[in-house]
Amino acid sequence: MPSLETLPRAALPERRMRWRSAIALLVLVPCTMAAVGWRDLRELRRGLELQAIDVAAAGTADGTANGAADAAANGGANYNDARIELVGLRAIPFEPGLPEDRTFLRARLVVEPQHPNTQWLDCTIRVVDFAGRAWTDIDPVPRLVRRTLARPGEAEGTGCKGLAVTQAKPGSKVVIDAYYLVPRRVLDDLHVTMSTMDGRPAYLRFPKSPAQ
Repeated sequence: MPSLETLPRAALPERRMRWRSAIALLVLVPCTMAAVGWRDLRELRRGLELQAIDVAAAGTADGTANGAADAAANGGANYNDARIELVGLRAIPFEPGLPEDRTFLRARLVVEPQHPNTQWLDCTIRVVDFAGRAWTDIDPVPRLVRRTLARPGEAEGTGCKGLAVTQAKPGSKVVIDAYYLVPRRVLDDLHVTMSTMDGRPAYLRFPKSPAQ
């Protein structure tokens, strides 16, 4: 007659521990996946422009020093702890010897930080046409292009991705220049968009501003 064997007493706590570990995994794994997924989703949102903030027209701003002052008084938007105005969109006009199908373009913005050490990371400025096609700025920019697009006596601006805004004192104005190579036929149908890592998924969309 077979004998009835019982499990050793020490094996019972071990089995309970395995069950508890399994139950804990059933709870922790989904929570961990949810936390990682939320973090990845948040990082993804910081890389996408999803929510447009339309900026009112900035009066008669023309890209000169006076134009920047006019823009500050008549237009612009608050974004990422700074006040931002588009003060000029300037293209190289066609002349004999230049390409007929494309040209260089400069967008000039004025950024006024509202707080010290404003975080200004991964700044992106684009020009977009009526069909939704977008052009990103070029870098480096030939010195001849910079000189040609500058107005007489105008100081050169800085790049959007530098540390100029972060290091600027609150209330000071930082002039930012972005340069593009675009088809000439779209010059009258362009508008400018701008965003930063800490500002996204929101981004600024300036009104259509025919290149001067």
